[in-house]
Amino acid sequence: MITPVSRTASEPRNVARAAWLILAVLLLFSIAAPLNQFKVPPIMPVLMSALGVSAAGAGLLMSVYAVTGLILALPAGFIFQKAGYRATGLLAGGSIVLGAGLGALSQGVGGLLAGRVIEGIGTSFMAVLAPAIIAQWFVTQRRGTAMGIWAAWVPVGSTAMLIMAPGLAQTGSWRTVWWFGACYAVVVTALYLIFVRPPAPNAAPAASHPAAGARAEDVNAAHVLRNRDIWLVATAFGAFNAAVIGFATYMPTFLATQRGLSLTQAALVASIPTLITIFSAPGGGILSDRIGSRKKPYLVGLALAAVLLPLTGAVRGGALLSLVTISGLVLGLVPTNIFAAAVEATGDERQGGMAMAVVMVGQNAGMLIGPIIFGALVDSAVGWPAAFASLSLMALLGLLAGWLARTR
Repeated sequence: MITPVSRTASEPRNVARAAWLILAVLLLFSIAAPLNQFKVPPIMPVLMSALGVSAAGAGLLMSVYAVTGLILALPAGFIFQKAGYRATGLLAGGSIVLGAGLGALSQGVGGLLAGRVIEGIGTSFMAVLAPAIIAQWFVTQRRGTAMGIWAAWVPVGSTAMLIMAPGLAQTGSWRTVWWFGACYAVVVTALYLIFVRPPAPNAAPAASHPAAGARAEDVNAAHVLRNRDIWLVATAFGAFNAAVIGFATYMPTFLATQRGLSLTQAALVASIPTLITIFSAPGGGILSDRIGSRKKPYLVGLALAAVLLPLTGAVRGGALLSLVTISGLVLGLVPTNIFAAAVEATGDERQGGMAMAVVMVGQNAGMLIGPIIFGALVDSAVGWPAAFASLSLMALLGLLAGWLARTR
């Protein structure tokens, strides 16, 4: 069980220092998931040639992640609540190491897909684990900043692999990329097991709500699952991911086939929002701490996404570069504040793992559905314009769900 936390009225300096150290280790640990998840796109032509598969077959190596995450999101929350931080962390990191290792040793696409499923298991637990621990260590007034820093795990991990994977594959083969991902996961899992722990009783920072002193058994997983606000926040995040992942999946192809850019140029332009999110996600957390609201920033982010993302399919040149840059600044407002809002909506930070499990249901559903809708519209008679217009509808659905949620 997660250690119950008795909170004091102040935050000792040594506790604050420990909190930031743990945040740094959690960020490095979490990066192992997207680092391994996004090793497929930058070397997909190499994989297609080596494995003798089509583009659709190679695409399965990415889609199994979303399916695995969707199936395991809620079970991961229950397991974290029962097993605690250490066993769950070992399961998360160990699954990524095992999956990457099996993939590197595989002799065909079947073995590689099995390895990707195991990697996806680790990612499911990672997404539940880290925010729950952060919520226990940071006071409400600094939680948005902490969540914002941690929210950079996906853009940092995915961007790093996009940059490194081609070079790694050239020095050896695609297996070198898989071994690199496994080795990184081994190192950061060891760091996690050495440094990360829940706050000691009477040593954690003061909570800002009366439920913080409740016994863990009084605020159980069923209570979280009955919380309409957490499900609304998860729906908002699911719609957000449907729009963003649909955009990210097809934007390079659109720029190459419809705007005449080379594949290198198209990939570079499409990566701009992700790169900027590395900085805008922490900025969104700092902003929410300053204004005392999680809801306002994520609503602003969703509203602007509904306008900016569809417009990227209608402009060219400098206007396109400006739009994708602004989009990166806006998109960072959403994940940070969704994570913090979901945890705080439980009324007890110890239930943060289950709250994040619900949010991950929304996220993985969006990651699975968004590209399917966008791709189907591209292949239909209405084509690219309707596909880009669908991004607005997805973001507006998220805006509605997020507005209905009662959050801080």
